[in-house]
Amino acid sequence: MGQHSHPIDEPLEGPMSYAKAIAAVLAAAASAVVAALTGDATVSTVEWINVAIATAGALSVFTAANIPGAEYTKSILAALTAALMLAVNLVDGGIDTSEWLQLGLAALGALGVFVVPNTSRELIVD
Repeated sequence: MGQHSHPIDEPLEGPMSYAKAIAAVLAAAASAVVAALTGDATVSTVEWINVAIATAGALSVFTAANIPGAEYTKSILAALTAALMLAVNLVDGGIDTSEWLQLGLAALGALGVFVVPNTSRELIVD
């Protein structure tokens, strides 16, 4: 049948090769917005730590390599990010509304990193 210019299962360069990182960055940015706009509209130390953890998580998802056989690396990093945020909030002694929202966004971000494909696939028309 026809030959393709690029193997179907290999990552392609372009915007879709950064889709998982984009999902993680959106979750981190939303975490910062939630901290600023909810509760008493003052960003507490724990909320800043949550934003820092979310940002570090987004950077780890971005820098993790796209290699065959390690398709869950980015998802595991995103889940660890959410777990670290939960640990910080539990150690602090309580979780307020904005922190719950930040934790929810971290969980959604981890789910997004898991669900979003990081490659474009060619349509095979033979």
